[in-house]
Amino acid sequence: MKKMCESCGMPLKDDVKGTKSDGSPSDKYCKYCFANDVFLHPDAAPEDMMQHSVEGMSEKGWPKFLAKLMVRNTPKLPRWQQGDSTKPSEE
Repeated sequence: MKKMCESCGMPLKDDVKGTKSDGSPSDKYCKYCFANDVFLHPDAAPEDMMQHSVEGMSEKGWPKFLAKLMVRNTPKLPRWQQGDSTKPSEE
């Protein structure tokens, strides 16, 4: 199974991994969601993350309807299932 960002669902390839506080790559979050052990959008709700993702994908040339289809499961990702979505889960 492909590894995906636990916040936005982006495929987690080496060139898009976020970083931990020591600069090492995160195995759970992408660089658009996470850097230096903190979320870049800590107060976002799943719906906010979905909108942010659709906008980013649209700017990269994705058709909006396809971008919306790709992010529809964002609320089911681990970040949004834990009790406090402002703090990353343990790596």
